[in-house]
Amino acid sequence: MFCHSSGWMSAAGVGVRSGGGAGDGSGRGSGRPVIEAYHRAPVQVRDPDPRSPAVAESLGRMISDAVPGLRAEHVGSSAVPDLAGKGTIDLLLPTPAEQVAEVAEALQAIGFQPQSVPRTFPDSRPMLQGVVRHRERRYRVHVHIVPDASPEVLELRGFRDALRSDGSLRRDYEDLKRSIVARGVTNAGDFTQAKRDFIIATLRRLGFR
Repeated sequence: MFCHSSGWMSAAGVGVRSGGGAGDGSGRGSGRPVIEAYHRAPVQVRDPDPRSPAVAESLGRMISDAVPGLRAEHVGSSAVPDLAGKGTIDLLLPTPAEQVAEVAEALQAIGFQPQSVPRTFPDSRPMLQGVVRHRERRYRVHVHIVPDASPEVLELRGFRDALRSDGSLRRDYEDLKRSIVARGVTNAGDFTQAKRDFIIATLRRLGFR
């Protein structure tokens, strides 16, 4: 339902901010991060960055302002202390399935961009992307808009939490990532595919599959 007087759309308890002049993603005068253009680059495995959680928290507040009622969660390697990775800030945004398209539109209005590789993720589970700066460092950002009833929500949380709590798993995962890049696999899609068996095996062991 769209409320003309307030400029908000709402359904299933989720508010989606419409318009408001935020389409340039500038963030000027709002104190929110500026979402810059995303460009693909060869994969590099970077040392852990202790500033990543603060960047994710700031982005989470920005997303909550744009889509009240939803909360972004920091997942992926940058959410795990002492784990090297690509340095990407991955955010999970569990969303009612009927709201996915509207939420994606609202986040694009504040500067996030559609995935640079078409059809990597379906429209029913889109990934948006962008770049933010924090203390002169550029952080690549992926926002995963996942239907809240999808098993993937628990899988992303579970894999993150297992890495946080299991030092041996964390070391094995980091060693795998470094070995993949050492073999010359630096295309993001190929890199992800090369990790697939490890991740699936871990999820099965944890009872998520």
